[in-house]
Amino acid sequence: MKVIEAAKWIENELADGYEIAECAAISRTLLLHHFNEEPKNWLKIQQAVISPSHISKLTEQIKRLQQHEPLQYVLAEAWFCNLNFTVGPDVLIPRPETEELVEWVISHCRFPIQQLSLLDIGTGSGCIAIALKRRMRAATVWAIDKSTNALDIAKNNASKLGTPISFKEMDILDETQWENLPAFDLIISNPPYISVEEKDEMTKQVLDYEPSMALFAINNDPLLFYKKITSLFLVKKNKGAQLFFELNPKYALAIAQLFQESGLQVELKMDMQGKNRMLRGWMD
Repeated sequence: MKVIEAAKWIENELADGYEIAECAAISRTLLLHHFNEEPKNWLKIQQAVISPSHISKLTEQIKRLQQHEPLQYVLAEAWFCNLNFTVGPDVLIPRPETEELVEWVISHCRFPIQQLSLLDIGTGSGCIAIALKRRMRAATVWAIDKSTNALDIAKNNASKLGTPISFKEMDILDETQWENLPAFDLIISNPPYISVEEKDEMTKQVLDYEPSMALFAINNDPLLFYKKITSLFLVKKNKGAQLFFELNPKYALAIAQLFQESGLQVELKMDMQGKNRMLRGWMD
């Protein structure tokens, strides 16, 4: 079977569960992945012949996709800030909105970079910490998570992408563990912020496969992590330090008020969809 024929076969197999355009995009991504080719080389491989072993593997992947397992988990990889990350069910799939957060953080970094110390809270796959370290190689970067399995994935990604980062297993809600952290110039977090009431708005791919611990607020309190991390920032900030959050647009104003009540200056930033998705806090 040639690649161009396989593309039609995959699209037909997925047609009952996905939109036409999505089927085409998935089939192309699967086939490019099997040939280890970039999207720009799609035309080049269309007449290539797929081996029986690849057909067998594609068949298994199609079955998983028919169950609405995310494509990134099926391929065990996701692209973020032009970097290829290993991902699995123990970590969230990196989102484009979080790429915007990374760029925003970098735009507010002061120089010299070698004096900067960064902390990524709830690192998951390590995508934020690694992307920042790749762009600011002289900075000192820490990353923490309460999940051992997530940290294993993050450490693997850091090694694969050549980014030395200090990883630490830690529950940020446990204030007794804060003494194990140094002071920082930048603290960044994309914490769990979805309330139980929002489950009906979520897709099957997210609800059934991505880790609930990384999605849903504990005790259905969407502000819990923001309160704790803001408190941590106040006791672990260097002079001129900044705090960056990705957040649920529904609670953007409430979190901004939390910042102000804590004595912080506040800046909200919209994402590419025009939603209040990011927040920056600092002290004059």
